[in-house]
Amino acid sequence: MRPPRAKLVADLAAAGLLFREVLPIADQLVPVAVAGCMGYLGSEDGRSGVLIGHDEADLCTRINEEWERLAVERGLFSGGGEFLVGLDLSGADPNEVDPVEIEQRWVRVELAPVWDVAGAGCERGVLGAGAGNPAFLMASLDGEVLMHGGYYQAGISLSTVARPGSIAALREQARRLVSSEYLESDQRRWTQR
Repeated sequence: MRPPRAKLVADLAAAGLLFREVLPIADQLVPVAVAGCMGYLGSEDGRSGVLIGHDEADLCTRINEEWERLAVERGLFSGGGEFLVGLDLSGADPNEVDPVEIEQRWVRVELAPVWDVAGAGCERGVLGAGAGNPAFLMASLDGEVLMHGGYYQAGISLSTVARPGSIAALREQARRLVSSEYLESDQRRWTQR
């Protein structure tokens, strides 16, 4: 795995997330590829959160407020304000036609005193696809809390689940993912386990 590029560190810093390290693959954490299936979970799987309308006044501020509230209430942060962000470190262009192995890893970050997840973080592309358009995965350091942010037709969704390793729907998604040609071999083995 390549060391993080300066652009990734700068993009995280613009969001107020201070880069600490890329975590090695660890079986106690749900693989990033599997966590990415969290958007498909329902309330019967323990997923809960908020839906914010696209027409909300000062959308980025509202997303940031709800993100922080959920993160604190659900236990995303460690005592020092650290947590994990699921990122693609391959540098692959998601618009490429040819299949490319995606090198997804959990990256440990620390929340800076001043941060802007929904604005600068999404605008820089590290946490979304433009300001107010989140597309991120986050986890507590112990992996017991996952958070998902996504942009849908109905609105902006911010949601969490606890104890993701025990969610049957995520385990089923993992079984499906192991045949993906886009998963790098290390991620595939992690997902199989």
